[in-house]
Amino acid sequence: MKNRLVAGIILVLLGIFGYCADARADPEVKIRIEGKLRELSPPAQIINNRTMVPIRFIIEDEALNGKVYWDEKESKVALDCKGRYIEFVIGEKKALLDGEMKYFDAAPYINRDRTFVPLRFLVENLGAIVSWKSQEREVGISFNYTPKIFAYYYYHGFDELKKNAHLFTDVAFRWFATNERGELFYEYQDDYEEILQFCQGESIKTHASVVLMEKEPLHKLLSSKESRQRLCANLLDKVNGGSYDGVNIDFEFIDPTDAEKYCTFLRELKTYLGTEKCLSVAVFAKTGKENWPSAYDYEKIGQIVDQLIVMAYDYSYINTDPGPIAPLWWVEDVLSYASRKVPREKILLGLPTYGYDWAPDLPASTVTGKKLQKIASRYTLKENFDESSMSPCFYYYDDKKILHQIWMENNKSIREKLLLANNSRIGGISFWRIGNDFNELYELLENYPEN
Repeated sequence: MKNRLVAGIILVLLGIFGYCADARADPEVKIRIEGKLRELSPPAQIINNRTMVPIRFIIEDEALNGKVYWDEKESKVALDCKGRYIEFVIGEKKALLDGEMKYFDAAPYINRDRTFVPLRFLVENLGAIVSWKSQEREVGISFNYTPKIFAYYYYHGFDELKKNAHLFTDVAFRWFATNERGELFYEYQDDYEEILQFCQGESIKTHASVVLMEKEPLHKLLSSKESRQRLCANLLDKVNGGSYDGVNIDFEFIDPTDAEKYCTFLRELKTYLGTEKCLSVAVFAKTGKENWPSAYDYEKIGQIVDQLIVMAYDYSYINTDPGPIAPLWWVEDVLSYASRKVPREKILLGLPTYGYDWAPDLPASTVTGKKLQKIASRYTLKENFDESSMSPCFYYYDDKKILHQIWMENNKSIREKLLLANNSRIGGISFWRIGNDFNELYELLENYPEN
């Protein structure tokens, strides 16, 4: 029995030393805090795809100015930083954050007399944004939250774009389309040269957005290496020729069996674009509770792309029963799920600037801000606010005395979603689309984020 115990201890020790040796075998991980390179001693380590850092060098850094306490008898660490108090025990995944139980995704350990903890858990719970540059093996930490405001441009929205240009960090121009052969063409014509020059003059990053929304053509495109590479080459030519800052992929209604093929295409496209050009994708919203398969594997896609735009809208759709477009409780679930699968800094929460008009025995129609104003000028429009979904609903009777109901967003409902994105410290927000005359969103963005 004693021999087995000694052998077990030896194996554990060998495992620990091997574990740490493996971590040191890779090139050193660099850490930047507020843009400045820091030297950690000992350096950060990558363990099971988690960046582990010596806690004292982070917490006591001049940018955080926190304090670390060590209880040797109980192997317990406590830290007081940025108004938060955290306690944990070495080797355990549990931690108390201001008295609330939280869980590390990797247990803290001691190496070279230093306590190592998962960096992302630590600083995100202190209110920071964490970024990772894989090519440089560099982690960035910032407590200055500067979220992206990533807007889609679609059809004749130049006047609205010019009026609100100071609010946007990025604009995706959804004027490209493709087909099963990977050919690239303009879905519609606009004054794109003038619009691009305007955005570049305003320091707005521009993205060439390409759409394909048919299952069978998507299957053929994604199944053919030749077609995928043709599209990649065409997009690269367009990006370089138009001086775009990136590419946005809007492929919808992909067959779930083509999920891996879709990821293959994204990997190939990112290789074509390189690290200098941004690759973003729009994906349908998921909570993880759905009982239907999806082609969007958030975790795999998040490992490839630079930005994941989660379309957190169309909970109620033009072909469904009337209801909220983006109920807040559902958006919270969507964002929670995405945050578990994708680094927060890559997530952009998609917001709707439209709604739907439903009436019995009539086809539903899309409503924009301008259309809502026309309805209000013609009929008596009554507004209710549904507190359970945090969504407004409008009612009116048309000329044939048919009762209509319109569900869309307003200042109050959008503000709640902006606060959710702000408090979650994700990469920012996106919205569909410039040109819908949804001025209430722009009014709110004047003071976004609310720190």
